[in-house]
Amino acid sequence: MYKITKREINLEDYLQLKKFKPFKKMRQDAKGVNFGAIFACTGSTLGRQMRNAGFTEEDCDYAIDTFNLHNVMAASIGKKPYMDDTIKLKLKYDIVGTKLREIFFQTYPGLLDRVTREQSFALKHGYVRTWCGPVRHLAELRFMSKNAQNNVIGADHLLYSKMFTHLKNDASNTTIQTAEVYQAMPDVTCLQNNLDNWNFKSWVFNYVHDSIQLYIYKPEKEIVYALLNKLAKIHRMPYYGLSQHIGVEESDLTNPNEYMKHGREINIEHLDLDLELKKWNEKYNTNLEFTNNIPIYGELK
Repeated sequence: MYKITKREINLEDYLQLKKFKPFKKMRQDAKGVNFGAIFACTGSTLGRQMRNAGFTEEDCDYAIDTFNLHNVMAASIGKKPYMDDTIKLKLKYDIVGTKLREIFFQTYPGLLDRVTREQSFALKHGYVRTWCGPVRHLAELRFMSKNAQNNVIGADHLLYSKMFTHLKNDASNTTIQTAEVYQAMPDVTCLQNNLDNWNFKSWVFNYVHDSIQLYIYKPEKEIVYALLNKLAKIHRMPYYGLSQHIGVEESDLTNPNEYMKHGREINIEHLDLDLELKKWNEKYNTNLEFTNNIPIYGELK
């Protein structure tokens, strides 16, 4: 007879089960929450984004049960007892979005301060400067009429409120996405340079922010993955002892169940480029070497 022990799920359990129900859907729903909350959007805006991303009314009901929000729902309905079902549904998304926003910033207490700081700087100066140098100009923010709380007012509110919100999001998002590029763009450049030098058939065909998409010739797979692993571990400024890792999702287009961005997650951390190069050179009687052309600024201590 099997003995079943009940316990709380931990991170390792979740990572092993993340492609299975209900965790797969939870993971998908979390993306909408993360992308919305990272811009410090309001609870109602977050709820609307979650709804557009596929978060259903049943999901709202489950969240209301989980977080014990029935009293909040009842109090809100009590203020407008004659609201129709459409408004009640919107209210559910507002309440759940507000609660998830609250939990998000409790989990990441410094994030809201960072968003507020970047947006305040952009409103005052009309641009933001990333920690690694590049500037993004948001000049329209300087010419819109704003009150003491930095909310757009008057005719500018009627005409440009959506633009105002979009530019504020750009202010908080740019410094993060540029940081990704600062790490990833030298990686993708060095990656393709080495593939060219080795006369490989594998090649990079797309790159967005920190996502590199490759066509990989199967006999070259291990050495290409080892090269990716090598690039992730090359330290560059600023380096605070935080190890980098490149996650790989592999799609085999000869498999009818797999297609672009819907394959299998592959762990490449065990692959050593020096060892893979040695094996390749011995097998094919070549003399391939890794060339590191990632720029290193400043002295690493």
